[in-house]
Amino acid sequence: MALDQIWKQQLTLVTYGNEYLAGNLNFSRWIEHPVFAQNRLVFRDLRSQHLLAQHFQIWLEGLKKQGVKKLSLHLSSVLNDEQNPNANVELLPFAHFIVSHHSNKKIAWICGHELAEWDNNDREFQAPSSQQSLLRQEALWRYELNDKLGRKIDADLKKVNWNETAIFLEQELFASKYADNFIEPEQQDFPFYGYAVDPDELSSQQLALIPTDYPADCAHRLLHRTQALVEHLEQQKKHPYHATGELLSPEEQINLRNFSQKTDELFAKLIVKTANHYQSAQLTAEHPEIIDRTMETVHQSPNHPHHKVGTSGVIKLILLTVIICVVAYYFGL
Repeated sequence: MALDQIWKQQLTLVTYGNEYLAGNLNFSRWIEHPVFAQNRLVFRDLRSQHLLAQHFQIWLEGLKKQGVKKLSLHLSSVLNDEQNPNANVELLPFAHFIVSHHSNKKIAWICGHELAEWDNNDREFQAPSSQQSLLRQEALWRYELNDKLGRKIDADLKKVNWNETAIFLEQELFASKYADNFIEPEQQDFPFYGYAVDPDELSSQQLALIPTDYPADCAHRLLHRTQALVEHLEQQKKHPYHATGELLSPEEQINLRNFSQKTDELFAKLIVKTANHYQSAQLTAEHPEIIDRTMETVHQSPNHPHHKVGTSGVIKLILLTVIICVVAYYFGL
């Protein structure tokens, strides 16, 4: 199942939020980021259900006053063994949650909905269409993490090798037979916006999901390609046919669904690495040792929204191809 699109707001909150907390980015430069259009985020305490902040600007200003200097993003599976302390709040099974790093503790911010005491239906109540709003509202609930969970959070912050990440994804996803008919996204050499843009009509109001003050070509390209592959596989599942027009066998359809799930999981991990390591998301000339088989992170510049990967990006892509060939030869692939 494809990731809920809330990951785009979470990624933006962490990356732009970190720049704000570090004093590098004023709200005036990103307060109207297009990714938040038709979205409203509020922040509450999970135990008391008190409203802490009615907008992400108030939330970030409050965190800064508390001495928070860092935000990070993590897979929600880290919290699988935790017990929800408030039965009046349903924590949603989204792929990610945000963590704010305080001087002596770590606080999780988890998406969830309040439950109505008088609504006993198993299915969520749907108001008449004339009474529904196009505005999506999500509440992020504050939950303090224990030391054991804190150590798991720290593991996601260890230095990333983007060469390993690129090679791993190439081997595990893009070299698969299920990606045979995958068409490379046309805009993969542009920053990753996460919403529809015309590259010929970009403006200062159209911001990428990660600040473009850093040369993070690798992360932008991997986000483009992996999201495109996810969408390609979703279409294949809806129309499970070979290029010849023959229907995929039941076994082939099961394998396709399994590969699609694997792609979703790796995409979720790529998003985590992007959020936490966007400043270093470049390929290097060193020959990577493939040790970390899970992937890594990104960043670029609101001052240059028209940035396109230039000659250096092409050289890096060629270098990556050479590295993949060397690795393939070494392992006899």
